[in-house]
Amino acid sequence: MKGAFITATGTGVGKTWLASALATACVQRGKRVAAIKPIETGVDPDPVDALALARACGNDSLADAPGLYRAKEPLAPYAIEKRGGPSVGSLRALAKRIRELARDADYAIVEGVGGVLVPIDRERTIADLAALLDLQTVVVARNALGVLSYTLTAVEALRKRKISVRAIVLNHVERNHRDDLSRTSNADVLADCFPRIPILRVPRVQSPSDMVDAASQLLNILKI
Repeated sequence: MKGAFITATGTGVGKTWLASALATACVQRGKRVAAIKPIETGVDPDPVDALALARACGNDSLADAPGLYRAKEPLAPYAIEKRGGPSVGSLRALAKRIRELARDADYAIVEGVGGVLVPIDRERTIADLAALLDLQTVVVARNALGVLSYTLTAVEALRKRKISVRAIVLNHVERNHRDDLSRTSNADVLADCFPRIPILRVPRVQSPSDMVDAASQLLNILKI
C-alpha cells in the first residue's frame, strides 16, 4: 500500500483539512485514492472528519465502512474504553482493514486521531498504528507559541518507532495572531532543527481550500 499517514502534534491543528486537500489533489491528477479516518471519536451522530475525507476522494462509503472505530464521546480511545465504551481492539486487524479498503486505489491517505501519542489503549498509541501501516508520515502542527516543543516531541516519538517524517506542515488556524511573536520564527527554527525535513508553512487556514498549495507541494515531496 502506497500513500501518506497524516498525524499531528495535537488536536484541532488542521489534519483533516490537509488530508482532504491532499486527497482532492490526487484525484485532480488522475489518481485513484482511498482517504480513510480509521479511528474517529466525537461521532454524534456522523463521523464528520471521515465524511470529509471520503467525499474528497469521491467514495462516501469509506466513512462508514465496517471494521473502523467510531465512538460518540470526544475523548481518546483509551479514555473511552476506561469509561466502559468500545475498545479499538487489534491494531493489526485495523491495519488489515485499512489495506483492504485501499486495495483498489493507487494511494491511501490515512488520517490519525489527535496527536502522535494519543493512547489507543494502555500500551499503544497512534504512532504504533502509523508504524504498522508503514506509509509516508506527515506531521501537522499549529504555528503558535509552544509548537517547537510539541513538534520536537512528536518527531522524536515517531523516530523512536523507526518512522521517518517526510514533511512538517505548519498551520495558522487562529484568527488572532498579532500578539504571538513566535509565528515569525517557528518555521525557521524547525528548519534548523530538522534540516532534512521540508517545512511547509500555511497561513490563515480555515478550510481545505486554504491547503491547496501545501497539498500540491506535498504531492511532489511524497512523489505521489
